[in-house]
Amino acid sequence: MSLSLDHPAVRDFFSFLQLKNVSAGTMGQYQWALKDLFRSCPSELSSPQEITPVHLREYIANMQARGSAPKTVSDRVTILKRFFGFLHAEGHISADIASRLPQPRVGKRQPKALSLEETAALLLAPSDDPGLGRRDRILFELMYAGGLRVGEAVSLRVTDIDFENGSARVIGKGDKERRIYLKPPVQEVMREYIAAEQLTGFLFPGYHGKHLTVRNVELRIKQYAKSAGIKQRVTPHVLRHSIAVHYLQGGAPINFIQTFLGHAKLSTTGKYLQLTDRASKEIALKTDTGLEKIMAINRKPENASGVNDLSKERDKNG
Repeated sequence: MSLSLDHPAVRDFFSFLQLKNVSAGTMGQYQWALKDLFRSCPSELSSPQEITPVHLREYIANMQARGSAPKTVSDRVTILKRFFGFLHAEGHISADIASRLPQPRVGKRQPKALSLEETAALLLAPSDDPGLGRRDRILFELMYAGGLRVGEAVSLRVTDIDFENGSARVIGKGDKERRIYLKPPVQEVMREYIAAEQLTGFLFPGYHGKHLTVRNVELRIKQYAKSAGIKQRVTPHVLRHSIAVHYLQGGAPINFIQTFLGHAKLSTTGKYLQLTDRASKEIALKTDTGLEKIMAINRKPENASGVNDLSKERDKNG
């Protein structure tokens, strides 16, 4: 019998996470990480208690050798530390074998955002035809318009949409509930979509009565971004970043963005201000103003005094 998530110690760990109100998305990340670890271990191992520090170090080293991003490796180390820390605290193992795993240093990454033109191109990429194209377009529009995490979007049910006041009930991280308000065009296409598909459960159903998976959405948005000619890497979270930046550029206050995105701390929302600062820098450097005309006159080699020439030009024009 090989290692699996069905082992009693592993089940205890996931029961513990449920008591901590860990979100479904985070739970999925833990399940995937432990499955990946178990697959990398020798096939003769049948219990987490048989895993050694050497197995863990080899697993992390293999991730790095495959070119996994530092953030991915760091997150995986965090999961392993929490898992084996729990096993040790609960008496399943005599020592915490993950406690000395080095935590990779991760540079502070700024969230990427699409321009307005790129956003429009992405949202127009799916077909309007009934079926997957229409579903994908409505999903992407809703994720963008509502600033939704992909897990929040695919978990939405028809009953979460309130067409009377044009809002949607969203369950975010830590089962925190917030309400987002949708513009009339978004409401209209959603109403038509629900009626046409005769939906009563999940707004974006998958197989076997479950909702569309996060992985499926990640793959599809990547394909649509490529067909739309977008050069940068596009993930579902990029849409969330983009609407936050676009709202700020449009003059929305930072407190609104915090509530809109469901951030517990204002400091988390503050990173979007840095993106708008970057956009402001680009506008300031690339937009022509009257200064360019002055500098062009001053640079003329035959002019001894650019200021006098500019004065003459003003005199000519009255």
